[in-house]
Amino acid sequence: MLVTGLVLWPGWRKLIVGFKIKLDAHPQRANFDIHKVAGIITVVFLFFTGFTGFCWNFNDLTEPIIYAVTFTSKPSEPVSKPIPSKSTLGLTEQLKIADAALPGAVTKSIYFPSKPEDALRIRMKLPQENEEYGNSNVYLDHYSGEVLRVDNALKMPLGNRLLNSFVPLHYGTFGGLPTRILYVFVGLAPLILFISGFVMWRYRKRPTTNLPT
Repeated sequence: MLVTGLVLWPGWRKLIVGFKIKLDAHPQRANFDIHKVAGIITVVFLFFTGFTGFCWNFNDLTEPIIYAVTFTSKPSEPVSKPIPSKSTLGLTEQLKIADAALPGAVTKSIYFPSKPEDALRIRMKLPQENEEYGNSNVYLDHYSGEVLRVDNALKMPLGNRLLNSFVPLHYGTFGGLPTRILYVFVGLAPLILFISGFVMWRYRKRPTTNLPT
């Protein structure tokens, strides 16, 4: 729908027309103007939201493609080695190990293993990172405390950096408060486009009227 709207946008013929809204014109014309302007202003941001959402929902398909086109090797999945009759390390001790593995980083969230062989994932943020919750991770064997993998967000290959960019692009957090506010209106854009598009369709069902240009 974004592609068809972009192709049909009248501003390609005359730029000023594509951004002009005549609210004092016939309601049909005013509705059309609102539709075209709301669409062109939000098209890029709606594309970001739609594309990243698609990639997340079809992760098994899109992630290998992203790694392939960026010539990035997919990191191996960290695996814990369960030790019979031995319990897992205490969380405090594991957090100390993670702090030592990524000095200067602040712990933001902890992802506990869902299976015995899964690793404990500790998400951290380095001072130089812009992402609010950070994109650095430390994976630990929660039995032995061995550091299985360290993801330093400042040193990640292209494919991983691209995947990490999906969160700020999807939620509009990449520019701080201004883009957060902008994304409130971007979120309302599909509703505005749906209503104005429906009204345009209804007008097409009526006898043709000559509209002022």
